[in-house]
This record gives sequence, C-alpha cells and structure tokens, in this order.
Amino acid sequence: MSKPDANKRLRVFFALVPDAATQESLGIIARGIASRAGGRAIVDANLHLTLAFIGDVDNERIEVLRTIVGTLPRRAFALGLDTIGTFRHSDLTWIAPSNVPSELTRLQSALADALTSAHFTLETRPFHAHITLARRCTRKIAGAHAEGQTWRVERLALLASIGRESGVAYRELAGLRLA
Repeated sequence: MSKPDANKRLRVFFALVPDAATQESLGIIARGIASRAGGRAIVDANLHLTLAFIGDVDNERIEVLRTIVGTLPRRAFALGLDTIGTFRHSDLTWIAPSNVPSELTRLQSALADALTSAHFTLETRPFHAHITLARRCTRKIAGAHAEGQTWRVERLALLASIGRESGVAYRELAGLRLA
C-alpha cells in the first residue's frame, strides 16, 4: 500500500478485485467480446467491479477513505457472471450477474452509507453490478448469455486511477480481504 504524493489530487474508486486466475479468465472473455463488438478489450490486470466511484480527491481526504475500508463487511461470496450487455448511450460492453447476491448488495450499501456520512458525493445512478470488458465498442451486444463464470469474491480495494502513455493503471491505496 503506497501513500499518495503530498499536495496531489487522486482519481479514486472502490472496487472488488478478482484474483489473477479470474482476471485471466475474464480477460479471455473480454478479448472475444471486444472482437465481436468492434471495441478494445480491458487489460486483464484492470478488470474489476466498481462499488463506488469517488473521483478526484485531495490527499488529506484519502486517509478518510482508507479508514472507511476497515469499517466494511468482510464476508466473501460467490458471484456468478452470466450476462453480457451494453448500457444505453454507451460504448462499453460488460459482464454481470443475472442474480446479485445479498452479500454484494449489503457491501455496496454499507460503503455508500459510509461515504455519504463522510461527506463524499456519490453518483445518483442506481448501482449496477458489472465488470467492463471492452471500451469503444462500435456494435452493441445486448442480453447475451455468457458461459457460467463464477468468481469467489475475496478482495475489496480503494484504487487510484493513474494515467500513463500506455493507458490507465490502477494503484491500490487500501485493501480489505473478505473471508
């Protein structure tokens, strides 16, 4: 876990992060979907399920976010990813569960409550559990069924989005192992 640079704003979000084997498996799906949708696949290491996007945060507020991580439910759960689709008015293609487990709903709700209590502004759109597989898609893929991909969710992280010449990379600022 690295500390942010002094006097710097970071673009941050909370996410569920798959283990390397699950990222690799999802990466194979992402490359196939990107090819079908005429888009660009997300690199394996960047595949995640966003729980809450915070945006640009001053350095001194990062510590508040790190503290929130420690207050969240710590229960691991299985997440079946079986539906592929796109959002209306979007060039993203995603994979999502057709049935959202109650553990995920409770975790996301607890995080939203903690962030609101700490005076962070959240998106007003309802939470839609999904993993973005491809961007800049020129063809829509709606309601496609994916072969059953089950992910044992065991890790939550506070991530910073770092822009690089080669694309975006994520740096973990705090993490929580779910058991």
